[in-house]
Amino acid sequence: MNDADAEHSGLTHDLLALYRQQVNCGFVLADPLIGKGREEKRFFDECCGIEFRFLWNPDRQLRKNHALLVQRGVVAKHVDTDKLINKDKNGKACYLCKENIALQNPAEVLFPLKLAGEQYFAGANFAYITNNHFTIMSSSHRPQQYRRGVLAVLDDFVLQTGGHFRAIFNGLAGASIPWHEHMQATTEKFPIEDIKIRDTDVLRDDGHIRVSMPFYYTSVGVVEGTSAAEVEDAGDRAIQKWYSFNKEYHTENVIAAMTEGRFRMFLILRDTRKLTGTGKAGAMAAFECGGNIVLSYEPPEPESEKVNERFTFDRASLETAKQLLFDIAPDPEMAKAAFQEAWL
Repeated sequence: MNDADAEHSGLTHDLLALYRQQVNCGFVLADPLIGKGREEKRFFDECCGIEFRFLWNPDRQLRKNHALLVQRGVVAKHVDTDKLINKDKNGKACYLCKENIALQNPAEVLFPLKLAGEQYFAGANFAYITNNHFTIMSSSHRPQQYRRGVLAVLDDFVLQTGGHFRAIFNGLAGASIPWHEHMQATTEKFPIEDIKIRDTDVLRDDGHIRVSMPFYYTSVGVVEGTSAAEVEDAGDRAIQKWYSFNKEYHTENVIAAMTEGRFRMFLILRDTRKLTGTGKAGAMAAFECGGNIVLSYEPPEPESEKVNERFTFDRASLETAKQLLFDIAPDPEMAKAAFQEAWL
């Protein structure tokens, strides 16, 4: 779907319009379409068919400038803390509860959504990674914990936006707010969507659904089909099998997309003991696992800290992308067993 087609999709049109309003009012800290200071490098890998993208995005660091956040209305200067709900043991209120957002984030506009029969809200991510980057938060204050319904929410969102948006779920591998269920969405295609799937990678293809384990530098399974329910069932079986091997450390990243009426789900199996890679300051999540290596952190003194993401970007190559994914890859035999036992 191109932008012209998107204008005829009610939800897509509304979300695109909301995002531009949030950029224009200053809530989104910089305009992704202008790209001042942003840089990009691309490296194509013939083995897996993916063109990896390294994205230098210094705008992400603006989220640490408290004075700017107050000026832009991202953060309220004065808040009646007695009115805030769902506080942690230190008295800090949840950032994703609608009631708290109304008090703490005056410039943020939430868009109500009904997804898989439940109430959600979409809000522009003020420290964007890509253009049209949204957080989709549950109206219920419940943990960022995998459940089968998460897959239904992802599929329903991409369906309602006609495939113009992709939706992702980060389990405990990259989720920055683990106490409130949320997903993310973007209109930008993930490089992993072009992953090469050979006949020998396919574990099941019955004409309704295809499941495969393509070659990649971390463990990924792909489920595709015209029935959202069948895609979700297959995805859930693999994730549940992965959890059965180690409930303490196993988690996941999920990327959902839709192409020409066909649902596609990329299941990236993760281990919470291996969250980041060499040259990356923070945890790697669905964006990085999906082929978008987002870098933004540059310490005040170049040699003051071990990890300087500017150095990583300047020296980036295809080997850098491979190494980052190798660094976070779980036990390959265990991941292979999870997919095979779920799908064969």
